[in-house]
Amino acid sequence: MSSQISGSSGARPPSPAPTPPPKPGQPKFNTQETAGFRENWPAWMKQLPRWSFPKEPNPNYQLIDRQRLDAHLSKLDPEAVKRIQEDLEFLDHELLRLFRERDFQASQQQNMYRLYQIGFMLLAGGAALVGSLQALALNNSPDAVPVFSLLETIVALVTTYLATISGREPPLPLWLQNRRRAEHLRREYFRYLMNMPPYDVLDGYKRRMTLSQRAADINRGVYPETEGEEGVG
Repeated sequence: MSSQISGSSGARPPSPAPTPPPKPGQPKFNTQETAGFRENWPAWMKQLPRWSFPKEPNPNYQLIDRQRLDAHLSKLDPEAVKRIQEDLEFLDHELLRLFRERDFQASQQQNMYRLYQIGFMLLAGGAALVGSLQALALNNSPDAVPVFSLLETIVALVTTYLATISGREPPLPLWLQNRRRAEHLRREYFRYLMNMPPYDVLDGYKRRMTLSQRAADINRGVYPETEGEEGVG
């Protein structure tokens, strides 16, 4: 009898343990954004667009924290450390400069896309508000109807202008295109550094030439795994 009770279908599984909060000093996401940017903002506000976006990528941005890396490398064989340092210097010149630009362009287009969307939402809300006031004014204040009609016209003109400039170079496909290229460049960076295929069977000059060629192809939208396929957009 007791076994039937303990195995009844009404028993609830234990609730999962809550995710522990990040510990003080825990590494944060590695981005080109200024350290501490919107750090104390609510989570839903951190992704809001900004009016004044940086004009150029951060020239000092690194995919790997060099100080932390040096602390780990100090425990390795000097020959291995030397090769890793040489690879990092080569990657910084041949690939990282391309990644910085593509990552920056992706963030810039993402910011522009969100600005446009918020602009359209505000205009839609404004049009609804003005239209409601105009309907109320028909009975209560007929003299104010032309004013509300003028406001409706202004909202329509601004909406048309915003739709026109956003349609010339749509930011969404440019955002996706640059983000895809940036992430492929990021993957190629670590693939070369960890000596993964195709670099595991190459050495010296040929290994470096392969990295340079693959980085250049990715930067123009041709990906080594699907050669000849263009990037998004």
